Amino acid sequence: MRVTLRGESRQTVGHRLLRCMEYLLLGLGVLALGVCAAVYFQARFYQAREGRQFGGGKPPIAIPSLRPGVIPLRLSVREGSPLSRLDIPRLGISVVVVEGVTTRDLRLGLGHVPGTAFPDEFGNVGIAGHRDTFLRQLRKIHPHDLITLTTLAGSYQYSVDWTRVVRPRDVAVLDPVEEPILTIVTCYPFYWVGSAPERFIVRAKQVGRPGLDETGKEEE
Repeated sequence: MRVTLRGESRQTVGHRLLRCMEYLLLGLGVLALGVCAAVYFQARFYQAREGRQFGGGKPPIAIPSLRPGVIPLRLSVREGSPLSRLDIPRLGISVVVVEGVTTRDLRLGLGHVPGTAFPDEFGNVGIAGHRDTFLRQLRKIHPHDLITLTTLAGSYQYSVDWTRVVRPRDVAVLDPVEEPILTIVTCYPFYWVGSAPERFIVRAKQVGRPGLDETGKEEE
């Protein structure tokens, strides 16, 4: 009888431990879902609130760099504040770009890579973002797709030139250049679970700026 009771007691303790583990795992799952939901809605609220200042999606008009009376973006935009809105109409992408690429910046939107050119300058404008939040549709990008950067100083339109997959340490795609271009960087593959091993690059040339033809080359 004593052996039976001891066996039953051990089974009871085992069942209780299993039940506690179930409740613990359930609680952790609910907590994780809650954190994900909070991050998602925080980003969506930020996008809706900050996106209004860049207008309602009117056709872009490229403007000359450093117009008289206009403060350059480099001097007027603070780190962590909204810089522009990036639109790719064919893919349905419309995302606010934040100045900087901190964890907070990339959680709220896309990030303008420090050290790269600003949209109102001649140079390589670098923008980075997470593939699993705002740039999932970027996998469908095609050559000649139009990309618009809308800032408070004006709008700048780019035509996609090429795409490429590179290793994370291959940062040459963000090197300075002497022409107005846009480089978008996100993780690759797009459906990779966890930290992706490669980077997907989109390179686009600015079009419509005075002194440039429709392909982004200087007019003679």
